[in-house]
Amino acid sequence: MDQTSDPLPAAIQLLCCLGCVLTIASAIAIAWIAIRSQRQHREAQAAAAWQGLQAAAQAAPEAHLCHVEQVYQRARRGSKAVIIWHATGQRQDTWFWYFLAEPGSTLLVSGATAYGPHNHNPYVLYVENGGVLASAPPGAEAAWYRLQATS
Repeated sequence: MDQTSDPLPAAIQLLCCLGCVLTIASAIAIAWIAIRSQRQHREAQAAAAWQGLQAAAQAAPEAHLCHVEQVYQRARRGSKAVIIWHATGQRQDTWFWYFLAEPGSTLLVSGATAYGPHNHNPYVLYVENGGVLASAPPGAEAAWYRLQATS
């Protein structure tokens, strides 16, 4: 008997193909939902970190917010970085004692400006151990604004 004239095997093949397509589509949909859920969770955590940083800033008026633009040296006793002051947009060379600054993060710091012998800069900010009062990871401010826009 010629199989091309029998419609049953063709129908079975079509059902098998449809089953495979539905299985793959379901797997993709589940993966997409899981990834989206993880991203929303990370966004919520980042936004909460930004809110916590803002609350800490209000509780410590002597401290100031800065954005870590670049970390150019990491050492056992701290890190050297270029920060941008949140209030003014001014850049400043900074030494963080016993703190490893993360590029892109926002910090609430208390420190003093003095001469920097490593680069002969008279305006280096020195942040002592414990001078980083609070921090938010890179992207936290943007996550907070995105969350506000969707609320």
